[in-house]
Amino acid sequence: MFATIMLGGMFVNAVVQVGGVTDQLCASAACRDARSLAPWLVAGGCLVTILIVARLFGPVYVTPADGSWLLSSPLDRASLLRPRLTQILLAATVVTLATVGVGVVLAGTALTSAVAFAAATSLLATATAAAAAYAQEQDRRALATASQWVLVVVLWCAVLSIAVGEAPRMPLPAADHPASAVAVVVAAAAAVLAGTAAWRRLGRLRHRDVVTGGELTPGLSGALATLDLALAYDVVLSHRWKGRGSVRARRGGPGGALALVGSDVLRLRRSPQRLVVLAATAAVPYAAATAGAGRFVVLVAATAGFVACLPLLSGLRVMARGPSLARAMPFSSAVAQAATAAVPTVAALAYGMATAAAMRRDVAADREAALLCGLAVGVAVAASGVRWVTRRPPDYSKPLIATPAGAIPTNLYGSVIAGFDVLLLTTTPMLLAPDLRGASVSLALGAGVWAFLVSRSPAR
Repeated sequence: MFATIMLGGMFVNAVVQVGGVTDQLCASAACRDARSLAPWLVAGGCLVTILIVARLFGPVYVTPADGSWLLSSPLDRASLLRPRLTQILLAATVVTLATVGVGVVLAGTALTSAVAFAAATSLLATATAAAAAYAQEQDRRALATASQWVLVVVLWCAVLSIAVGEAPRMPLPAADHPASAVAVVVAAAAAVLAGTAAWRRLGRLRHRDVVTGGELTPGLSGALATLDLALAYDVVLSHRWKGRGSVRARRGGPGGALALVGSDVLRLRRSPQRLVVLAATAAVPYAAATAGAGRFVVLVAATAGFVACLPLLSGLRVMARGPSLARAMPFSSAVAQAATAAVPTVAALAYGMATAAAMRRDVAADREAALLCGLAVGVAVAASGVRWVTRRPPDYSKPLIATPAGAIPTNLYGSVIAGFDVLLLTTTPMLLAPDLRGASVSLALGAGVWAFLVSRSPAR
């Protein structure tokens, strides 16, 4: 408890200090307009995250043990599921309250207005989680999916308005303003209505509605216990395609190593939203440049592209974690991994070139340097993504480290920063020297890391 209070106080103090520094540095009108939108963007991001997690887990779910015998017995399952729903609603409320609180403090909002806005958003998050549970009971998950994409489009339009310098100034209303009271009352009413509807219909949940999410939790727990984020993503991806069932097989195509390239193209035809998300992410560095990020536009562009490019690397992930599959290919494992990384690399390079104009504002002085910086960002995104999916699993055959949690492999803690280490390595030269020389060094580092990673033999 003492450690929690101490670390929490340090975090709050750091957030307040950063908010004060931002007040001094944010002097332009475009920066102030973008900063006024920050609380709304954080609130919308929290609601989108709740919908994504709710779709992933149910949101109401039970453990595999409960699903195997208790739900199959002739009992009232509502008494079993009510504690689950209560935990989900409380978690959504508390996490949203803390996240939005940090966002409004960084935006420099008055304390009373920040409290009113955070309270209204947390109540709206409760209503969103309860509505997702109600949609699960009524088997109307398409409604939750449509709501999620509507929120994503609205948030993207807000980011795009910041990027083009036409962001509307939307400061939070004062706590004593009638709009604040109305927003809190409406959010509370929505939370009560949605929570009551979900609570009353828990008994109508079917066995398959609540067991699917429970089957996902053990795999995620095991992956996160080893701090392997790539393995956690594998578990989520497997869960998604297992729920879809099957796809239509397509025959024909090129032969040799090009067949692996063709399989990635086929994946994009089945999930074109991955490319759409990557293309839409190109607006993020422009928004950062408009908000006055300066040289850190390079880091923002590389980080956003890295996160958006990860879904394109599923083929390389399978090849890197399956040594038997690599040995079955009629060519070397380096050729196989390079072929599976070809399509994501091309997409990352196209993303980097699309962000070149954002570098022209505060990073590069001329057009040639901006284009080279954009190309270096694309190479950094590709190299960091390849590093993330080809990371070696923990090796328990090497000497272990004694910790209070037990014996830990030496390369376990490095799993969390895998990908981000290469991202920082390849963008640091551009941060230190935002010109042709720094961009050339970053480009050479990124290309060398990419070539080394794809040439390594798969993990055994």
